[in-house]
This record gives sequence, structure tokens and C-alpha cells, in this order.
Amino acid sequence: MVQILPTVFATTEEGYKKQIEQIQSSGAFKDGWVQIDLMDNKFVPNLSIGLEVVAKYPINSQKEAQLMVADPQDWIDELVELGFKRIIFPIEVGNTAELITQVKNYHIQVGLSINPETEVDKLLEFLDRIDLVLVMGVRPGFQGQKLIPETLDKIKKLAQLKLKYDFLIGEDGGINPQTVKSLVEAGVDNLAVGSFLFKGDIDENLERLWEAIHG
Repeated sequence: MVQILPTVFATTEEGYKKQIEQIQSSGAFKDGWVQIDLMDNKFVPNLSIGLEVVAKYPINSQKEAQLMVADPQDWIDELVELGFKRIIFPIEVGNTAELITQVKNYHIQVGLSINPETEVDKLLEFLDRIDLVLVMGVRPGFQGQKLIPETLDKIKKLAQLKLKYDFLIGEDGGINPQTVKSLVEAGVDNLAVGSFLFKGDIDENLERLWEAIHG
């Protein structure tokens, strides 16, 4: 079953608090997942709020962290302390096997993200050890971009690999009522939705996405 995850993408504490309040005001995500994007202005040219802000505003959903950072190993321990149940980091930073082990040692889920220029084949040696692949459908680090069309081909390839391996396929970026059905038909399990959900009424926007998926 497809899941829609609100993606909290904030560069200020005020922005983070506002998005968390929007999520909490909706009952739709209470038993689901929320993705929190964290950026260090190194791996991507943008700087998010820090973990001290995340700690100030607890939420009643399960949290996954998308680490768009150059040194994921420096974040993992504190994320676990803050109750994150899944940690996703970019395959492009290298040191992948060691990072997977570091996360797995805490008995939580681990995911790998792949940027638009990265081929699915780079994931093959790790698919038997991870819980999720997050396909970036836009250039990481900024919201509101259009979906890169080749994203659908990557998702279809991963859907074939799922016949052999046990992992979820996530997609992040460019999700709206015009693109969401094609992503689901390609094989996505998790849709990480940011700017579309938070502009206006979050429940109305969520309903528009479900209508587009089922329409």
C-alpha cells in the first residue's frame, strides 16, 4: 500500500515549527511516517535547522531522517536518541557499508538515497541490507522543483529488483496531482511530499493527491 509522508524541509526554527504544527493539526499522519530533511551546506548548498530544533518540537508520528550531509556518521547517534526509526543517507557520500552497519547496530531501519545523476546499479551490492531506496526526483537541497522524467525509469528498474530483494521504494521531489499517479504506477511505495502539502490546507492537499492516485 502506498504511503504519503509529509517532508519537513526547514531552514529556520519558525519554519520548522509551522510545518510540525500543520502535521499535528491533521489526524492523517498520526500513525504514519514523517520525513525530516537535514542539510549541512556541504553535500547540498543549503543549511537546515539543527537537531536541537528537532528536539524542541516532538511529534506523534514515526520519524525518518533524510540526511543530505557530507558526514552522516556524525548524525546517527543523536538521531537515534531523538527517536528516529529510519535513517536515510546518500549513497554518493561513500563509506556506504560502514554507515549501514552503524545504523543497523541500533536495530532501526536504514535507507539509501540516490541523486538524479546516480544509476540504480550503484545500489546493487547493498539491496540485501537496506530497508528503503529513496529516489531523488529533483536536485537535492531545494523544494518546489519539477520532477525529472528519468525518475520513472529508475523506479521501474527498482520495482523489478524488488522481486529479488525486500525493500521499499521511496520518491522525493516534484510530487503533485499531475505527477503522483505515474509515480505510483511505476512502483513507488513511499511518496515524500514537501511543498505541495504545506501550501494551504494540508488535509485538502492530501485529499487532492489521493484523488489523483485513485482517479
